[in-house]
Amino acid sequence: MHILLVEPNFPYPTKSKNKANGVHKNFVPIGLLKLGNYHKSLGDKVKLVRGKKTKKEIDYFKPVKILITSLFTYWSKYVWDTVEYYRKLFPKAKIIIGGVYVTLHHETEEFKNLARKYKVNYEKGVNQNAENFLPDYSLIEGKIDYHVMHGMRGCIRRCKFCGTWKIEPKMTYKNADEIIKEIIKVGKNRVIFYDNNFLANPHKKEILKEIVNLRINGRPVSFESQSGFDGRLLSAEPDLAVMLKKARFYNIRIAWDNDLKDAKLIKKQLVHLLKAGYPSKDIAVFMIYNFDTPYEAMLKKLEYCKKWGVQVADCRYRPLESASDNFQPSMWRRGQTEKDYYIHTKVGWSDTKIRDFRKRARQHNIEIRYDHPYNKKMEKWSAIHNTFKFFKIGRPPQINKIENSKFLQMRVDLLNRLKNLYKKNNLEPPNLKNISIKGINEFLNNFIKRE
Repeated sequence: MHILLVEPNFPYPTKSKNKANGVHKNFVPIGLLKLGNYHKSLGDKVKLVRGKKTKKEIDYFKPVKILITSLFTYWSKYVWDTVEYYRKLFPKAKIIIGGVYVTLHHETEEFKNLARKYKVNYEKGVNQNAENFLPDYSLIEGKIDYHVMHGMRGCIRRCKFCGTWKIEPKMTYKNADEIIKEIIKVGKNRVIFYDNNFLANPHKKEILKEIVNLRINGRPVSFESQSGFDGRLLSAEPDLAVMLKKARFYNIRIAWDNDLKDAKLIKKQLVHLLKAGYPSKDIAVFMIYNFDTPYEAMLKKLEYCKKWGVQVADCRYRPLESASDNFQPSMWRRGQTEKDYYIHTKVGWSDTKIRDFRKRARQHNIEIRYDHPYNKKMEKWSAIHNTFKFFKIGRPPQINKIENSKFLQMRVDLLNRLKNLYKKNNLEPPNLKNISIKGINEFLNNFIKRE
């Protein structure tokens, strides 16, 4: 049987795409990759695509079954656009949709009507047939230098802005032996846990002790928890912070979801991480805004984080019931209304306040990262720095030097154009780290000629 796996062309934010081989790149479709491995075990032929592809682009692959994933509920239109496209392209194929949006919205009238219209079936929650299979990274074009895994499913919390406990209602855990065997089998030196609450795993200390000495290809393995760490569990067992540090966990994040009264608790959690050896500027605090905490209180939260010297991972709230979100960052001059996207007006949020908080959080992070009061030149240099990191060529010259050199300005422009091309086409960026200045110039000139 021919199986076509499809990830809709979701509008991933630029800042996430910029981390292309850094944190969680293009949000690797872990569910589809596991399904691909599962179907291969059954003898099926499998192909994975992103977005709408022509028959020629998929080498005239004729699927009997098409599996389409979904992500955030407010990106539902990308799912249905993709369903409509492949229904017309392969009218006889069986189409099944699954994922986060499907699990949370399959009982709504809008979902049922669209499912009938396009003659699709759906699957909610975690596919148990595929759950025990490793993701098949060979289905993705380009090199994926990290392994995405779940050490557990479910969460002990019931946060009202989160749908995890609905998507994964059953708590399941892997022990240290299972995790070690999986990492060794995959053979990658970077592991990203997609667990929603890593520290809630009853085997956590055993896991942390075992992975300290883990080596792949003679090199140590580094780890990250995409959803961060539950600070309350960290405070309950402070030695966990030291264990995380020894186990080479990086990009450390904790959450400050509630109001200002929790400031002392958050500081206590941060102190545990600082004592373990994490620099304050390398720690981030998740903050959900446009939610129950008013704008004015959120600004005070920012002041605390500045005092503590930590970064902020700002997350704009959208209700789980939302099937769309048309917020446009570029419309800060004209503004938008509640008709365009969800604004939590009951506690005083407005379009202006939402945009202002986003701006302040961005400026705050630039100040923390570079240990210098914010100015526009710093932000401009930070953007250039991101481009240089994209190609692994280190730190760029200071902004004043760039502004006074037409040659450097031209190089930055060419690098940005090249970066946009690679991002647009989901291509693996070239590593220019060990290439000479002359070599980089030749590379860029050849790129322009091809364009």
